[in-house]
Amino acid sequence: MKRRIFGVMIPPMLITREHGSWAVLVVPMLVNVYVAGRWSGDFVLVVLVILGAFLAYVPAQVFLRHHSGVRHPVDKLSQARFWGMVYAGVAICAGVVLLAEGYIFLLAIGGAGAMLFYANFYCVKHYSKMAATDLLAVAGLTLGGLSVYYVLTGSLDRTAFALYVLNFLFFGCSVFYVHMKIQFSASKRSAMKWREKLIFGKSNLLYFAALVVIVGVLSAFRLISFVVLIAFLPMIGHGVYGTVKLSHKVHFKKLGFILLGQSILFGSLLCCFM
Repeated sequence: MKRRIFGVMIPPMLITREHGSWAVLVVPMLVNVYVAGRWSGDFVLVVLVILGAFLAYVPAQVFLRHHSGVRHPVDKLSQARFWGMVYAGVAICAGVVLLAEGYIFLLAIGGAGAMLFYANFYCVKHYSKMAATDLLAVAGLTLGGLSVYYVLTGSLDRTAFALYVLNFLFFGCSVFYVHMKIQFSASKRSAMKWREKLIFGKSNLLYFAALVVIVGVLSAFRLISFVVLIAFLPMIGHGVYGTVKLSHKVHFKKLGFILLGQSILFGSLLCCFM
């Protein structure tokens, strides 16, 4: 329902319904603030840029769907237009100030985020929502942490790169784990031998193996310490246990809270080991 504020009709706020995306956005930002070890007024500006761009995703998606043949009611388009302008306006205004201060590489980060957003939209529209498309979204959302580090330190160094990769790898765990749960739940199979479950969850387990290898490579190049792997162990343990104990009955709301807790734990541990 619209509300009138100072004579202007304000439509209901338009925000994402994918609540887990907030964790993917916020946790890397907080980790990068801690690791950067600095604080400035520009942090507020870069947060406004990130939040504005993130919130503008839903209105932009409405218009992309509309112009690609999925018709929306006039009220929905009006709502998306209003809030899209508000969100984008906040991001642009704060971004212009940061660019004027010399943070030019924000343009490259923002451009990468826009490309990942469109790639996610295109793949979901022409194929389906799958692990690969969600990984594109994760790659875009974790750029927020990279932006924070850059603004607070003034550089995109080895630590910035390592933090981006580590955050991406962690939230990729959630992507494969949730898709495994969805697929198994859709199969309606109430009983399955543990060996069959391991085969069913092979993508999930292979991702964990690849994660360990990548952390090892980063450690070999002295970008991080191998002890950083400890930050991933709770999620890896949860994922392996969940694979062995697969059930067609999944309480996704409960799972969401568990994964949120895993995200907070990961962020806390990563801060300790970086």
